[in-house]
Amino acid sequence: MTPTETRTGHEAAAPVPSRSKARPRTPTRVSGVWIATVGFAVLLLLLAIFLLQNGQRVQVSYLGIHARLPLAVAMLLSAVGCALLVATAGVARVLQLRHATRANGAHRA
Repeated sequence: MTPTETRTGHEAAAPVPSRSKARPRTPTRVSGVWIATVGFAVLLLLLAIFLLQNGQRVQVSYLGIHARLPLAVAMLLSAVGCALLVATAGVARVLQLRHATRANGAHRA
């Protein structure tokens, strides 16, 4: 039996050398910025299309304030208001956790 033969008498396949032994690439900050930039550009394009397609004016009433706005602007203002509400709740929770962390750290020292 030759060194390249197996017990069944067939030739064993020679190991294939790998093309590169370089370690896999890790994402960099610059690549992250480029990905974010492209993502925001696509988002802005979709927003512009939304604004152009929903230009008809609608009557909006909120807490006694009455206005006629384009439908897209009214919907965007609503979305921004909701985002601010969610952000306020998130900030309150972060501040609550910081306060709890500092209080626990003061008792240990």
